[in-house]
Amino acid sequence: IEVSLAAVSALIAEQRAVIVSGKAKATAASVALAEIPTKFADVIATVQAFGTGNAYEANVKAKFAKLATEYAALKTSADNIVAVTV
Repeated sequence: IEVSLAAVSALIAEQRAVIVSGKAKATAASVALAEIPTKFADVIATVQAFGTGNAYEANVKAKFAKLATEYAALKTSADNIVAVTV
């Protein structure tokens, strides 16, 4: 029984290290994602000012909308991982 308990303890410790490593990576991802609005502020403002009457501008706005949705979901996921207490 003691050997099995030690094995369980070791497995828990190993998996805790995996989670801590993942949390550190999620923290780095969250920071990098948080920089996007500032780093690309000019582009974002330009695209947001585009209309939909021009085919090019409408296409760019659609691409931007897709990226904005993906960004928001990914940032939320990273922040949720960061918030986990290990």
